[in-house]
Amino acid sequence: MTLNETQTGNVPPSPAGYQMRPELSETFKSEKIREIINTVLTDTLTGQTYSAADASRWTKSMADEISLQVKDLQMHHYKHVVQVWLGQQLGAGCKCVARCRWDTECDNYATAEFKNSTMFCVVTVYGLYLY
Repeated sequence: MTLNETQTGNVPPSPAGYQMRPELSETFKSEKIREIINTVLTDTLTGQTYSAADASRWTKSMADEISLQVKDLQMHHYKHVVQVWLGQQLGAGCKCVARCRWDTECDNYATAEFKNSTMFCVVTVYGLYLY
């Protein structure tokens, strides 16, 4: 850029700056993702009875379907992780724990559960903001 370009106002646009936080319209859409999770859980598991063979297939298909629908939300600065827990209802308790490095201002998650007389399922989608 020459001195003449600067004086006449013909300055080329500068490249986009480094974005430290998502814009309000770009934040993690946890409510919309929770609706997606509930829809997929209901469509997949309503009327089903637990079996180990089916559980493996259901968890993979639900995780794939949820992941595709979350990608369709076009949250470009977020990496998402889908976690599906599916187990048989036997009357025992179950504790699920997850840990990760977390930025409380940008990162978020959405979770939903499904239960019937033979099984339970918990799905969590984590959204991590990429700086």
